[in-house]
Amino acid sequence: MTRYLLGDLVHNCKEKVDRDNNPYEYFVAGDHMETERPRLTMRGRFDEADVGPAFIRLFRPGQVLYGSRRTYLKKVSVADFEGVTSNVTFVLETKDEEVLPQRLLPFLLLSDRFTSYSIGKSKGSTNPYVLFSDLADFEVDLPGPVRVAEIADVMCAAEQVKENYRSVLAVCDDVVKSQFSYWRCAA
Repeated sequence: MTRYLLGDLVHNCKEKVDRDNNPYEYFVAGDHMETERPRLTMRGRFDEADVGPAFIRLFRPGQVLYGSRRTYLKKVSVADFEGVTSNVTFVLETKDEEVLPQRLLPFLLLSDRFTSYSIGKSKGSTNPYVLFSDLADFEVDLPGPVRVAEIADVMCAAEQVKENYRSVLAVCDDVVKSQFSYWRCAA
């Protein structure tokens, strides 16, 4: 195991979008990011919503979005599309895929240990926030490249199983609701 600082492993991307010439169709706000669910399933469209001036941060597929406000909510998401988010959402990518695979980053950020650290570094009481510089000193122990890649594969496979169960539960819920409606109408 080798100990690293998060700031040595992860880059906080700050590529800005020209608000007057925004070519992007989608945006992601904090409400689109579900607690403890790395897969981003919601998004907004610029042509359907009026977004504020804070939406200036470009993100690309595979980059990790980290909600820096109320970090106890564990808003960490990975988009499979290109878009814009607000300046209070960090857009993160790993610096070296062999040391910390990009696909492992959301699980690191969702860990209880990291969440406790980010809460401890948060400022403010009503809407606590954290700066990336506050998180850069977080210590991470990682194994060598082969083992860390295996861990990333296991974490991704486990998350896929969770997503599959969510889908099955949603279908079951729909079936139960439709039967309830049927019997209610028949009565």
